Amino acid sequence: MVKKKFVLVNVPSSDNAYHSLRYFVAVFPPIGLLSIASVLEREGLDVVLCDGDAMHMSMDATVDSVVAMMPDYVGVTGMTATMDLVGTFLAGVKKGNPNIVTILGGPHISALPRRTLEDYPDIDIGIVGEGDESIVELMSVMNSAGDLGSVCGIVFRERGMIIETGKRPPIKDLGILPPVAWHLLDFSMYRSYGWNRWVSGCREPLGVVFTGRGCCGRCNFCASHCVFGQGLRFYPVQRIKDEIDLLVREHKIKVLYFQDDTFTANRKIVNELCDFLIERGYNQQIEIMVSSRVDTIHSATLKRMRDAGVRWICFGVESGNQHILDKMRKNISIKQIREAFSLSNNAGLYVAGNFMIGHLEETWDTAMDTINLACELEQDYVSFAIAIPFPGTDLYKHCIENDIQLPVWSKFGSVNSMPIPLNNSLGAERLIDLRRIAVARFFKRPSYILRMFRRFNAWAVFVDFARMYLALMKERLQNRL
Repeated sequence: MVKKKFVLVNVPSSDNAYHSLRYFVAVFPPIGLLSIASVLEREGLDVVLCDGDAMHMSMDATVDSVVAMMPDYVGVTGMTATMDLVGTFLAGVKKGNPNIVTILGGPHISALPRRTLEDYPDIDIGIVGEGDESIVELMSVMNSAGDLGSVCGIVFRERGMIIETGKRPPIKDLGILPPVAWHLLDFSMYRSYGWNRWVSGCREPLGVVFTGRGCCGRCNFCASHCVFGQGLRFYPVQRIKDEIDLLVREHKIKVLYFQDDTFTANRKIVNELCDFLIERGYNQQIEIMVSSRVDTIHSATLKRMRDAGVRWICFGVESGNQHILDKMRKNISIKQIREAFSLSNNAGLYVAGNFMIGHLEETWDTAMDTINLACELEQDYVSFAIAIPFPGTDLYKHCIENDIQLPVWSKFGSVNSMPIPLNNSLGAERLIDLRRIAVARFFKRPSYILRMFRRFNAWAVFVDFARMYLALMKERLQNRL
């Protein structure tokens, strides 16, 4: 019996999103696609990964490459901002071979299943929510010519109608899943953020690991619950250790990113992993990054993380105004933010903060509170985003209920797209002005510049900031032409 071929595709999008700034962003392994690949391989399918984005392929080249593989199925993940590119890709695939079954997963279709199939006629089937079990059941039904309506967690077309089968509950025991299909990956194509070069001198090879799925937060601007549901579920600790072993020993990674939204949510797991990293000597071989919430921080655990090789901790601060934090449902306080940054610095970690401007009820003054707090905190890097009302979030619901005009999906990006104003007092231009003020205020402070040269490789810092300045000037010049 000939194996069915399933090609998983990461559609090229970074050039469209970042233009001349692409060098400065991380290129992460598509771990979501690799997780799906592992369950498909376990079911006996021939699985191929085509990462058109990491390979710097054009859209036409990606389409031609995939069609030439003569797959039975093509699977893609779609974010809201990349949906138009995904639609173009799938249209090309269908034109090249109408018999290929196209399958889409990810947060956008999980939030808007019916509308997504209405918007993009070349999607045959959508996976709604967590896809590991749904895709296995789908393949079984497809291969036996069974009833697609019996597969929970999908949306599909039948006789000109769009059929939804309801959302599948999240997997309770993540230990039943097979290991991530890392063997499909060329690690030389993936790199971390530029700041890793300031510490260890390298950005790649990069490995990513999840200790669990989901998030303990309830932020009203986040759509991750559309895929993973509410709450946190954790992988068995031994599985996580085995994955780190594989990445370090076989794939020779130099940078490891625990990609959980809140790495420190389970202190027992964190401490056990830290002991493992120290015992293996990995704390001397790799540079580790984590993300966290300020209300899950513990001084002794931070120090153990530093001993274990964790160098960077990134916090989602979002706002420097308590009213706006409450409006976001962050469930944190300004006091907790200050304490978390202080404890992290005292533990010897490098700290980065993520901030957001333009949330509901934001004013110029509350945004300045955010900028002022960012400059007050001891941190080594910062990002300032403008709030985006992604489908599946309360911000999106607010826009629909209040007739706030929303752009096409491709304009839901965070870099080269105009902001989407959520408040009458802050239009798009004023939001751009606020972000420019925030960036200038933070990065041009003499105290910050001295901190960078004192804490990191001064030459690496200088080169990166010089290159970024030239890239920004080029970008602004091109936008004026």
